[in-house]
Amino acid sequence: MSEIEYSSGFSTLSPELETLLMSEAKPLLLNPEGASDAAIVCLHGYSGTPYEVQPVAQAIAECGMTAIVPLLPRHGYRERKEQELQFALVTKSGLLGAARQEIDRARHQYRYVGAFGFSMGGALALSMAAEGRLDACVVTAPALDLPRQANILIPLLSWASFTLEAPLEEPFHVPKYEFHHSRALRTLWQVARHARQGLRHIRCPVLGMHSRTDPVIPPVVLGLMQQSIPRAIETAWFDDSGHSMQLDVSGGAVAQRASQFFLDRLSTELSEY
Repeated sequence: MSEIEYSSGFSTLSPELETLLMSEAKPLLLNPEGASDAAIVCLHGYSGTPYEVQPVAQAIAECGMTAIVPLLPRHGYRERKEQELQFALVTKSGLLGAARQEIDRARHQYRYVGAFGFSMGGALALSMAAEGRLDACVVTAPALDLPRQANILIPLLSWASFTLEAPLEEPFHVPKYEFHHSRALRTLWQVARHARQGLRHIRCPVLGMHSRTDPVIPPVVLGLMQQSIPRAIETAWFDDSGHSMQLDVSGGAVAQRASQFFLDRLSTELSEY
């Protein structure tokens, strides 16, 4: 399997692969009848699945835009043995390559292309914005930085190959791997670093949303975005939610804010066209 191989929202899963994946890992293409010439690629987080970003994708489709949700490389496997085998092989280049390919596929079919990203998917979306591939970008809890202990330990320990249990802590259903892999954590750290370095190159409109009670991604990342991105960005706080904001108690408001941001930017662009 190529390190960039992923499951595109534009393609149908093979029966063989579908049997290996969680039911919530199936990529999505939400293309409402009479949709505008706009598409938003929605990128899930570290060890997660398309389920994580589905509420935002559905809100985007309800606004008349097409939403595409790929399954990122090495993610979404059903059995623990296969999860550990695949996750040890996830790479920064593979994740970035998958995001580029999905956005390029959207660009070939739609005039206006944006991206929504959650956590690691947020770092990937911002990296794509830095490469000039997007007309607009929305992120929730973007993984531009990790907790201090993780930043210290990951570079030191990732030479080894081991797993650490990571039981799910959210009080609601979140299908994802219930462990960390040392090599996958290093990849996450590399993706975060890459995205931070690219912020100064972003020129498209950006909305960042976060929670000050997020136990995973420090809330300072929105300030980092404000300081580093050359143009003014929009921000929104949903402090009654945790890390998986779009699935938590503020999920409906998060999804509505994201979809409305894209719709407003699309309307502005069409009026100037």
